[in-house]
Amino acid sequence: MIGKVFVVILAVFLLLGAFRTSIADGIKGWRTETQVQAASVTTAAAVTSANVTLTADLFQDDTAEVTGITSNVTMDAPVASTYVSATKVLLVGGLTAGADHTLTITYIAESENDVMRAVGPFLGIMVFGGLLVAIFYGAFHKKRG
Repeated sequence: MIGKVFVVILAVFLLLGAFRTSIADGIKGWRTETQVQAASVTTAAAVTSANVTLTADLFQDDTAEVTGITSNVTMDAPVASTYVSATKVLLVGGLTAGADHTLTITYIAESENDVMRAVGPFLGIMVFGGLLVAIFYGAFHKKRG
């Protein structure tokens, strides 16, 4: 019996370790949508950042989910600095002072699908929990017959 438990625990760690990243990426793909948004901002003479209001919620309120920012001003090196989830305001830094900028922001947003918004945060638990239950059931279920 102890050998069977050890084999099951080993199988769980091997399967989850091998497929954890791809499963998590798949779940993120279900929960998110890529958004591309244009914004026009003007920076004052000594200001190198500007606020942009996003049209959708930034995934997990994380500026790392901003996958690209481009500008029509060649001297700009735009970067996402901070995000305020209550107002959907993204602070973009690295702009040239005293200029008009047309920014194109590409970011990963929460899905607009109501079901994914409700179920999405629990998908990881459901998938990994389902795998655990299936492995334990298969290992310890007594066949009748």
